[in-house]
Parts: sequence; C-alpha cells; structure tokens
Amino acid sequence: MDDASPTLLLTRPDAQSRGFLAECEEFLGRRLPVVIAPLMKIVDVGDSPALDRYETLIVTSSHAVRRLGTEGALRGRRVVTVGDVTAEVAKKFGAEAEALGSDVSAFLENSEGIAAPCLYARGRHVRLDLASELAQMGVECDEAVVYDQVAQPLGRAGEALLAGTAPVVAPLFSARTAELLSRSSDIHAPLTVIAMSPAVAAAWTGAGEVRIVAEPTSRAMCRKVAAFF
Repeated sequence: MDDASPTLLLTRPDAQSRGFLAECEEFLGRRLPVVIAPLMKIVDVGDSPALDRYETLIVTSSHAVRRLGTEGALRGRRVVTVGDVTAEVAKKFGAEAEALGSDVSAFLENSEGIAAPCLYARGRHVRLDLASELAQMGVECDEAVVYDQVAQPLGRAGEALLAGTAPVVAPLFSARTAELLSRSSDIHAPLTVIAMSPAVAAAWTGAGEVRIVAEPTSRAMCRKVAAFF
C-alpha cells in the first residue's frame, strides 16, 4: 500500500460496523480514521415464526437472534449457532446456546446429534441452503426468513474515499457485501480488502489487493486490520 496513513472503510450495517470499530480501537488502544458507509440495511420480514414444535433453533447471524429474542421467543430454548459471538448474543436473550463452528462448513461437520425437528431462522440472502444440507444428512429442518438485507448506496463519504489517492482498508464479512462494494463505486484509491473467508474473497471483483484471514472470526479480522494501522 501507499506510505500515506490508511483509512478504514466499514460497510456492514451501522451497529455492526460501530461494534467492529470499537473492537479494533480497543485492540490498538487508540482511535482510527474511519468512514462508516453501510451497504445494507437490516429489515424485519413477516411475522415471527411459531417455534413450539421445534426442538432446536438454528441461527447463523445475530440479526436473526435479535429479531426473535426481542419478542422473548428464545428464552429457555435450545439454540445452535455459527460463531461464538452469535451464541453469546443468544445467551443474552435467555437461550441455551452453543456455537457448533466458526463458519457454516464447520457447523455442518459438528451438527451430528442436533435434536430435531429444527428451524433455521435466516436472512433473505444466504450463500448456502443450510436447511437442505441438514435434510440430506437426515436432520428434519424447516426454515423461516425473518429479516432482509436490503442493499443501499455506498454514500458520498464512501465514494469519495474510494475515489481518492490515500490508501483504504476494507474488511468484508460476507460475500454479498463483497459483491455490492465491487460494483458500487469506481475504485482509484490503493485498496486492501480483508476477506473473512475464501468465499468472500471469491466474490470480490473490484480493484485492489485481497487478503484472507486465517479463521473466520471477528477477532481475526480485527488483528488483520490492526496490522495496517
């Protein structure tokens, strides 16, 4: 990258971007130059699903946890998740939660013994049909879309940053975000994309350098970002 001081570009929904920024600043012990420009907005979809017939609830993001948890639906329920952070959020809503892996592949590898029937509460846009994968493994699993990830423009601040000459570091946590950012702006700035997984890296079609973290966790993303500051 350029010798000039880089700026951090955060494109997750606002609350998640600010949470990750706080994690990075705590790790480094100082404030970071940042532009927060969410490419998606989380919107609730439909009514909350009836959960009475399900032994296990499956969630892969904190968005689904919060959607169900704010209505008290998780209290005392068995919940299995992708990622420790999602499990911790579920516990705050009273769930008996356990993370079965840091990504969906690891989750599936560790899913033997899940009590069925299951319900997978998810967003409208997913990369893998988890319910179908579990069904092929003999696990009865329904699914319910409880939120949508609505795309929105990068915004003037984000566009100006990418159109400039100073280096930019952009951590990307999902393949959809990578796709949206790839086509959202003309990129002229020296850009380094920090991809959470090979799938995220593969979805990136824009300019710049792409680096993949060793494990798909927020902590690993934070450490990789910190190396540039």
